[in-house]
This record gives sequence, structure tokens and C-alpha cells, in this order.
Amino acid sequence: MRKKLITFFSIEFFSIFTPTLFGLTIMVLAMRLVKVFENVQANLSLIDFFLIIMLIIPSIYLIILPISYLIALSITLTKLSNTYELIALNNAGVSRSRILQLFLLITLPILFFNFINSLFIKPACNKVLREMLATNTENIIPLPQKSIFTKIGKGRYLYVEDNKHKLDSIIFTSFEEDNLTIISAREGSLGKGVINFRHGNLLTEKEAKTEILSFENLKFRVSNGTEKKIDTLRAGSITFTDILKLYGQSTEKTLLKTEICYRIFFPLAPLILLFISFPLSIGFSRHYKSRGIMVSIGTGLTFYMLFSLSNTLSLKGKIDPLMGFGLVYILLAFIALFLNLKKGSVSK
Repeated sequence: MRKKLITFFSIEFFSIFTPTLFGLTIMVLAMRLVKVFENVQANLSLIDFFLIIMLIIPSIYLIILPISYLIALSITLTKLSNTYELIALNNAGVSRSRILQLFLLITLPILFFNFINSLFIKPACNKVLREMLATNTENIIPLPQKSIFTKIGKGRYLYVEDNKHKLDSIIFTSFEEDNLTIISAREGSLGKGVINFRHGNLLTEKEAKTEILSFENLKFRVSNGTEKKIDTLRAGSITFTDILKLYGQSTEKTLLKTEICYRIFFPLAPLILLFISFPLSIGFSRHYKSRGIMVSIGTGLTFYMLFSLSNTLSLKGKIDPLMGFGLVYILLAFIALFLNLKKGSVSK
């Protein structure tokens, strides 16, 4: 009987959860890819493109998986209530508390994946992704603005009259310690770490010695000065074991402790969302989908607002991260207990 009930609820739940997760994945992935390629400004191979997608997915799943779970759970419960199937089960001796336990069994695999993703998969993928993007953007020279000296690196400036099709009337200046380089040309083009000048003059000044040369074609290698140092901690790109090691060595522990608590507490979202949305979703409604969505929006916003507030205050050092995240779950647990007792989900 129990196995049949789990199968029944699983089919109902995942028939909504799967398309919801897929739709949110496509939407969020598209937005993330647009942001990534705005920063890359380079032609990537097809393999790199798919690799970037695979590296981004764990990061977005940490956010959209609880959202998809909440939407599917709320709509499933309101649907079963609307079709009187929960009432029929209750009359057959299956209490609401037992139904809650059955949904808890469905939730546990999602909860387990959330923990593994938060602690290990996401940080590893973020690290590889940031290193990959840093390599691709290291020597990409930004397109200069028209008729403005545009900074393209430390001590390097580029001026052009037109940048729509080609670089007309281009001037490049470079200041490195006591060395000065000025290149003036009629036209040019940008490559990866290279500026191609045509029909111009080159002025160099080194150790108080100035030289001026004319040229027809000149290829000048230049880096955009991109910093290779990556703040992996803020980007969530450091492994959990490394965070624990740094925590023991660092004198500034606020950021590290907040990151540790965030990675441990956030994966618990599906569990607390289950206990809050369960009593809210049970009951007859003509428009069960609308009600399910409204319950998921209200419950989700409450959780994310409280969790984000605790994270912000913890990062600023206003509260202890362990206490802040713990209080959020204690408060939500009291709300869940109150709703379940009022609805009779625990006693019936």
C-alpha cells in the first residue's frame, strides 16, 4: 500500500516538476549565457560553448531547483484536493500526516542532491568556468569609443575617429615606467592581443632617447591588463574543504563563516518549504493551478527574503552567520508548525 501511494504521488509530482524545472532552466540559462558572452567578447568553439552550459547549470540549479520543487508541490496538492483524491485517501484511513511523510520521502533525494551540489559540484564548476573565461578574455582588447581616449589596460589608451567598420585615424599611447610609446596611423584593426596599424608613425621614448619611425604596416602586441587574480571565495568557486582550511588560518572570519553557513543552510530549503506549503495547499479551489502558484510565490518570497536578509547582515558583520541562518529556519519552523496544527495536517 505504501509503495503504491509513493508511486502515485511521485507520478503526480514529477509530471509538474519536470516541465517546470526544464522551463526555468532554459530561461535562466539563456540570461546567464547572455551575461557571460557580453564579458567574453571572443569567438568560442562549439565544444567551449557546450562546456560553458554544463558548467553554468549546477549554479542555476541551486536556485531554481527549490523554486521548481515548490511550484510542483503546491500545484500537486491543490490538484489532489480539488479532485477530492486527498479526501478519498483520508476516508480510506490515510491521514494527512502520513501523506506529509510520503511527500517527505519524495523530497529527500532532492534535498540530498542540493547538499552535494552546494558543497562540491557548484564550487568545482564555478572554478573551472572562471578560469576558462579568464583565459579567453585575458588578451581581448575592448572596442574603443569613437573620438574618446579609451583606456584598454594599465597605462594604455586608444583613440579612433570611427569604430563601426574599421579603425580610422587611430592613436595608441602606452606609458610603462619611464618608457613612452605613441603610434599614430590612418587606419587599423583589433585582434586577440594585437593591434594592426597601417600607414602611420611610431614614436618611442626610452631613457631620454626619442625615436620616430614611419611604417606601412605595424603589428603591435598588447595585453588589456586583465587581472588574473580571481576572488574565488565571493564567486563561490572555492571547495568546501579549502574554506575550512582558510577559516582556521584567516584572521578575517566573517566572510568565510557566512559562506560556510550559506552552503550548509540553503540546501535545506525544500524541507522547510514542504512543511509550510503543505497545509496552505490543501483545500478545495476552482482554480487549483492559480492557487498553487500563489501559494508557491508567497512561500518562496517569504523564505528568500528572510534568507537574503540574514546573508546580507552576516556579510556586513551585523549578526553571527550561524545565529542568523539558524533563526530564519527556527522562525519558519514555528510558522510551519502553526499552519499544520491549525489545518490539522499533523493530528489527522
